[in-house]
Amino acid sequence: MSHGTKLMLDDDILQELQKYPRSERSLLVNRALRAYLQQQRRHRTAQAMDEIRGHTAPLSGSAEQWVREDREGKRSN
Repeated sequence: MSHGTKLMLDDDILQELQKYPRSERSLLVNRALRAYLQQQRRHRTAQAMDEIRGHTAPLSGSAEQWVREDREGKRSN
């Protein structure tokens, strides 16, 4: 579903946008915003992971060892 909105654009951005046909401008802005918002979500997620990483102790063993123990039913949660 699409919705109309009013945006305030800097002069230079508006000039660049006006180089595109009217029929493509909404798609261009939508794609640019989608990419920017996805980048911001990834950045926030990475920050959250760094925060968690700073408060947790390293695990002992290796991933290979954990898989072997899990397969053998030795691994406890």
